Amino acid sequence: MLVQHHMLSRFLLAQPGQYDRSHQRRIQQLLPNSSRLKPAAVMIPLVARPDGYHVILTRRANHLKHHPGQVAFPGGRFETEDGELMNTAIRETQEEIGILCDKKDILGQLPALPTLSGYMVTPFLSTVAASYQPVLDPNEVDSLFEVPVTFLLNPRNMRTQRFTFKGKEHTIYAIPYQEYSIWGATAQIVKALSHQIWVDNR
Repeated sequence: MLVQHHMLSRFLLAQPGQYDRSHQRRIQQLLPNSSRLKPAAVMIPLVARPDGYHVILTRRANHLKHHPGQVAFPGGRFETEDGELMNTAIRETQEEIGILCDKKDILGQLPALPTLSGYMVTPFLSTVAASYQPVLDPNEVDSLFEVPVTFLLNPRNMRTQRFTFKGKEHTIYAIPYQEYSIWGATAQIVKALSHQIWVDNR
């Protein structure tokens, strides 16, 4: 656990991780009106386990318009009544998976990430109680699972794969884990977080 706490300390003290410039250029090419992207937020929930911290991820429902069946962090579009994006991440996490993140447990945030679905997504990082009892919204989420931080943030587990969008092929990042494939915007967020706090403990 000492290494895990050191990693969290790095997140708090280091400069925010940045996204690949190639991703930014690709978004600009595919979405020329990127200034009109809608604000959104996601939560990166961390839970302490005997073998260290784990990250909670979801698999989105197959009937959703955007990213059906994909692995994602809980989150969604900013609503005016949220007041600020942190509240969006907290609200969406509770609505989607029934986990309440307290503001005092928010460790910080990563830079906003533009996505192909037309959103500018700000990720927040929060610890959650190890005793959490998930309540999934079937309209949003098919399943929930945890990935050890030591696996998810290890750069050696990051792969690249080809992805076709609007008839053009693009190279994207992907992290295979058990029966899941973590890719797209979620993998971009993981990569930025990895650059910021990964500690090679070989």
